[in-house]
Amino acid sequence: MGELLPKQRAEAARLGWTAVLGWAGSGAAFFFAHSLLLTLVVAGVASWLTWRWFMFRAKWGLRF
Repeated sequence: MGELLPKQRAEAARLGWTAVLGWAGSGAAFFFAHSLLLTLVVAGVASWLTWRWFMFRAKWGLRF
C-alpha cells in the first residue's frame, strides 16, 4: 500500500526546511553581521515561514 498524501508530505518537508534555513540565516546575521536590525528582520521572516509550515501541516492533518 502506498504512502498517503505523498505530495503534501513532500511540500511540508520543503516548507519545513525553508523555515529551518530562515532560522539559520537569523543566527548567521546575528553572529557574522553583528546587526540587531538585520537579525530582527530575518527572524521575522523565519517566524512567518515557520507559521506557514505549521499551518500547512495542520490544514492537511499531517502528524509531527
